[in-house]
Amino acid sequence: MLHARPFRENSRILDLVTRDAGRIAVLARGRAGSLRPFVLLDLAWRGRGELPNLTVGEERRVFPLSGRAMVCALYLNELVLRLFPRDVAAGEVVGILEQAYGGLLAPERPEHSLRAAEWSLLALIDSGLDHLPEALPDVQAHYRYRPDEGLGEALAEAAPGALRGEALLALATGSRLPDNDLRAARDFMRRLIDQHLDGRELQTRRLL
Repeated sequence: MLHARPFRENSRILDLVTRDAGRIAVLARGRAGSLRPFVLLDLAWRGRGELPNLTVGEERRVFPLSGRAMVCALYLNELVLRLFPRDVAAGEVVGILEQAYGGLLAPERPEHSLRAAEWSLLALIDSGLDHLPEALPDVQAHYRYRPDEGLGEALAEAAPGALRGEALLALATGSRLPDNDLRAARDFMRRLIDQHLDGRELQTRRLL
């Protein structure tokens, strides 16, 4: 479940992302409306139109996130809501979120799980990230990247919007980011994400 909002008495509208149907919204009445976020669910719903009725919502795996880890997970949920319209096939998102939630439970810094999830989500919307080369001429040089233009030429020094080659390859391969590149990687991914948000603000960014 990505988001929930009240609907009349004792009901809620739930925004869900599913493996088979992508992102959908359902109406959850009574006890079914008590579903919580950060839980892998077995789901079933009935009805046609924009708001079918949820009939099954059984918990399969719970991710007991709290504190900063919970805020990071809320951010990822909001990012999915902004990047993927309803009724668009996005089944891979479930696995990305499941891996990210699990990573956020680990004792290491949450930035590693956030950056890996951001990269994977952007790769699903044809942002061009899969066209990055497997190797770079100079991993210590800095590079700019734009989805519509690809990878820019190597820069000898750090520059706004650029990321060191070693960190860029770590993002592309899902490897652990060097600690001294975490802030630059955050800013790099933020710029890429903003190009797909059409000026819309992510509210949860204020909490990170």
